[in-house]
This record gives sequence, structure tokens and C-alpha cells, in this order.
Amino acid sequence: MIGGKYVEMIALGVRNLAGYKLRSFLTTLGISFGIAAVIGMLGTGEGAQRAILSQIGRLGIRNIIINSRKPSEEESGSAQAAMSWVSRYGLTFKDHRQISTTVPTARTVLPVHDFESPIWEGSRRIDAKVHGVVPEHMTLLDLRVTNGRNLTAVDNLTLNRVCVVRPGLLKALQFYGDAIGHRLQVGEDFYEIVGVLEEEEFTSLTMKALQVDARNLEIYAPYETVLKREGTSTFIQKSGSFTAEEVELHQIVVEVDTEANVLPTARMLEMILAKFHRDQDYEMIVPLELLAQQKRAQRTFNIFMIFIAAISLIVGGIGIVNIMLATITERTREIGIRRAIGAKQRHIVAQFLTETVTLAAAGGVLGLIMGVAFLPLLESLTEWTAVVPPGAIVLAIGISCIVGVLAGLWPAYRASRMDPIAALRYE
Repeated sequence: MIGGKYVEMIALGVRNLAGYKLRSFLTTLGISFGIAAVIGMLGTGEGAQRAILSQIGRLGIRNIIINSRKPSEEESGSAQAAMSWVSRYGLTFKDHRQISTTVPTARTVLPVHDFESPIWEGSRRIDAKVHGVVPEHMTLLDLRVTNGRNLTAVDNLTLNRVCVVRPGLLKALQFYGDAIGHRLQVGEDFYEIVGVLEEEEFTSLTMKALQVDARNLEIYAPYETVLKREGTSTFIQKSGSFTAEEVELHQIVVEVDTEANVLPTARMLEMILAKFHRDQDYEMIVPLELLAQQKRAQRTFNIFMIFIAAISLIVGGIGIVNIMLATITERTREIGIRRAIGAKQRHIVAQFLTETVTLAAAGGVLGLIMGVAFLPLLESLTEWTAVVPPGAIVLAIGISCIVGVLAGLWPAYRASRMDPIAALRYE
């Protein structure tokens, strides 16, 4: 019975609003644009967060990545080193041993040695980066092989000249046949392709952390093979000058035993490396720390965007207040008649609140449709996949109803406080 009364009240509110179709529609637009902004903000924000967190997560929450970096002359305090034609910097074999033997929370410590080399396929040549890695490196950093096999411990022990390549490298070489078993000329050596990695895109953060080539032209070869055949020195001839770089390890990847020990381990590693690297020729990337920073930044972004959307909702609410005050003036005699035949003040309040909530809810539904419809446009502009969480739909309708209640309180109160006799005499 009570439910039927509410249904009747809602139906009456809809009929009253339907009498002024254009005015009601224009009034709902303010709410609609506000809700559409909320949906767009939540959709793109959620999509961006998932994409970034996925990229950070693929680095491994329990991993700590340490990369060699070449210090500038200002950072390097050694004048003799600056005058030398051989530049020595970066991580060393000693660092690897020190971390492996003195850090109890380090479950795995993986060395990486890189070199850049021309790659030949017939007469076609490209310059690519070759990563010398142990097999565990591929698993730890989630480098998935889609064709062929991964590197193995046997490849490393027997110094096999085999490699796993990225699809971008094969495309750059215009090689479209079956890559498995194909011999690729890397500098003066030939490496047999045993696996092809899945094609993936990297953010600038993950490119920096993984030392991924911006062109996605990369080769992964056994660590011991690379060290044996290439050594640790790189000779560079540029603009008539001849220099050399001596880098023993380009990267060390440390897997920590538990997530709780990641930050303490990072501080321990910083103390160890700072002792032997006064020129700060390394940089440490802690994905867990980056994850926390990203979540804080995302929260700030969401608060800011909600504030912007709230302004639109406030404007829409003011529009509802304005139209309902005008409606009260037009329906003064109706209010007087309802009061004269026994309607109490609470009934008048309920009637007008029902109309404002119905108006706002209709705007919320329209805004929800508009927001979802515009998501593809936002995706093309931001290059993020928009994701509308289920809670966003409930939130959008809930916000519109709350705005309707708040916007309708003052007009409903004014309508309920009218003098019935004065209202009946109103022309």
C-alpha cells in the first residue's frame, strides 16, 4: 500500500514534468553534463591507472632494478678519469658478488651485460641492442616467448650462440619467414634464433627500467656467451675521435624474498653501492615505490577531476532550483486546492521533492548514456583504454538523486509554507 502511494506520487511528478517537456529537458542538461563528466573522469582515470599499474606490475613488485649510468663530468670527481680515453663507470662484478653474499633478503641476484651491434639480414642492416642475460631473467621480468623456446641454463653453460628476439627487430629487417632456426648476423658472429617474444608496448618508465630500446629492436642472448665473445669494453668512433667505455654490468636485478622486505632491502643496497660508487654511476628503480607514488598521484587526479565535475553538478542543481521556483509560482492555485482538500505540508514537500528527484534522476541516466558514448573519443585523445567500474554507474545515479533532493528542498519548503487561502485567491 505504501509502495503504491510512492509509485502514484512518482507518476504524478512525471506527468507534471511532461507538461513542460522542453523546459524539463533543458533543466536536466546541467545534471547530464555533470554526470557525463564524472563518468568520463572515472572511466579514463580507471583505465589510465590500470595501464600504468600493469606496466609497473610487470617489473615485479618484489624486484629491485639497478642500472648503470654514465655520470657527467660535473658528477665525476676524478679529473684523471675525465682525461682518459677509456671511460669506466657503472656496476661491477664485485657489486654482484657483494649483493649476493651480504644481503640476506635477496632471493635472486641476476647480472645483465649489454652491447649495441649492427644486425645484418642479407644486405639489410639495423643497429640493435643485445642483452646478455641468464635464463631466470626472462622469467623474473615476465618476458614471454610466443614462438619457439626461451633461453636455458645449458645455453649459458655451453656458451651457445642462440638468441631470443623481439618481433619489431624482424619487421625492421623485413624478415617475414619462420624465424625459429634462422641464423642472424650480430656484428661478426652468427646467432641462431630460438624464440620470438610477444609484441608489447612500453611506457617511458618501463623502457627506462628495463633498458628497452625505444625502437623495440632487441635481442636476448646467453649472459656467458655475450661476456666471452664481446668482453666488457666498447669502442666508439665518432666525428674523428676514438673513445672506449668499460662497463662490466649494465644491470643487476634483485628479487626480494617478501614484499615487506622490498624497501628495507632497497636501503641496504643503496648503502652498499654508495660505498663503492662515489660518482653515482648507477640508478635504482623500486617498482613497489613507484606503485605507491602512482596511487598517490592518481588519488590527487581523481579528487581534482571530481571537483571539476562537482562544479557542473552545482550549476545543474541551481538550474533545478530556478525551474522549480518558477513552477511553484505557476502552480500556486493547485497548491491551494490540494491544501484545501486536506493535503498537509509534508505532502506538498514530498510532491515537489519527488519531481526534483525525478528530474535529476532523468538527467543522471542521460548523463550516464552520454558519458559512456563519449568514452571512445576520450580513448582516442588519451590513448588509454577507458574502463567504467560498476560502482561508477551506481555513483552517477546516486549523485544525481542527491543533487535533486538538495536542489528541491528550498522550493518544496516554500511551496509547503504557502497560505492556502492566499494560494486559492492567486491569479
